[in-house]
Amino acid sequence: MDMSDLLKSAQGLMGQAGGGADLGNIAQSVMGMMSKESGGIGGLVEQFQGAGLGDIAKSWVSTGQNLPISADQLTKVFGEQKLGAMANQAGVNLQQFLPLLVSALPMIVDKLTPDGEVNDKSNNMLEQGLGLLGGLFGK
Repeated sequence: MDMSDLLKSAQGLMGQAGGGADLGNIAQSVMGMMSKESGGIGGLVEQFQGAGLGDIAKSWVSTGQNLPISADQLTKVFGEQKLGAMANQAGVNLQQFLPLLVSALPMIVDKLTPDGEVNDKSNNMLEQGLGLLGGLFGK
């Protein structure tokens, strides 16, 4: 995964919907939901399966076309309270955060699973990305 491409894409998303929000906080919040403590990328896919949206998450992992996700579907998966906490951690309100998450989550999962499957390589890339973000943004 080329983290600079991922960050450039995230900056583009910020320009569209983020206003003056802190890119580092938002990226860490989004990637943090997939950390080892949260079960990694596999844990994220399981959350979507539990909400009846496994096909969407699997499309992001696979090498084919990424299916879109809506804010309502994300709320079904994570719940408003958890999304609100993530938005707060990112330094934005929920109304600013949801459009960013709708755009960023499929892209991030897709970039972290270039082989079309969740494996040690994809989880290692996630941890490296979190470390890189921490270094870049002093977190």
